Amino acid sequence: MIWLVLALLTSTLIMVNFKLYPKFGIDVLQAIATNYLVAFLAGLITLQNESPVDFAQQAWFPLSLLSGTLLILVFFVFASSAAKVGIAITSVSSKMSVLIPVALGFLFFGDIADPVKICGIALALPAFWFIFKRNGNFSLKGILLILPLLLFLGNGINDSILKTAQFNFLKTDNDLVRYLTSAFAIAFIIGVALVTIISIRKRQKIRLKNLGAGIILGLLNWYSTLFFLKGLTEMDVTAFVPVFNVGIVSLGAITGLIFFREKMGKWNIFGLVLATIAILLIALGNG
Repeated sequence: MIWLVLALLTSTLIMVNFKLYPKFGIDVLQAIATNYLVAFLAGLITLQNESPVDFAQQAWFPLSLLSGTLLILVFFVFASSAAKVGIAITSVSSKMSVLIPVALGFLFFGDIADPVKICGIALALPAFWFIFKRNGNFSLKGILLILPLLLFLGNGINDSILKTAQFNFLKTDNDLVRYLTSAFAIAFIIGVALVTIISIRKRQKIRLKNLGAGIILGLLNWYSTLFFLKGLTEMDVTAFVPVFNVGIVSLGAITGLIFFREKMGKWNIFGLVLATIAILLIALGNG
């Protein structure tokens, strides 16, 4: 149970960090790029004597290139959504993205479309409608509506790429660590390139506070993944995953409400409840 609690806390703290970035003037891209350097180094330490040069020879490497590219892009959207839209809706959009790999599993990987999963998927669409709706109108417009939708799509596509890699190539836990470490390296390289281009064009300086924020973010990112994987080894996956997903949505909503006073109407709350039930049903259906 301790791993579940730690995974929930570190994952929620990632969203809290993003929410606080505007207040402290943190450059999101610089922090995210630094975060992936920390995650990459942590992966190398875990793999010990293995050389990252060998990753390019693996059959899964092209997929890790896609994963790494999406990682940094989606994480940037995640940061923007948490800061501008709120922690509650961001956590829901992130976790509801499970719909995309689940649908992929039905179509290509022989997953069984059992009634529990189908009920969860059926609840997902009205859940999204009510989350973004207030008093008969959409409460989010323009970029504020696009951010959580992009997060949903980006996370879902990246999870689908990982599912494809696992189905075809990743047969052991070490294979998964190699894949993630490779993806972190790609994300870091892209991040450095973007930071360099923006710094030159806009004459922005690389500041220590951004690097410090990135180190904290990288540690939270790595340990949230580590605690999640450790939790899977000590609890049955059919119990751990549903509780974790629902816990993230619930803790995100509570954190946003109490600490950041995020306003939610009755339709938003109803949508969050539907989304929580949908996530729970989809995860339970995986069992």
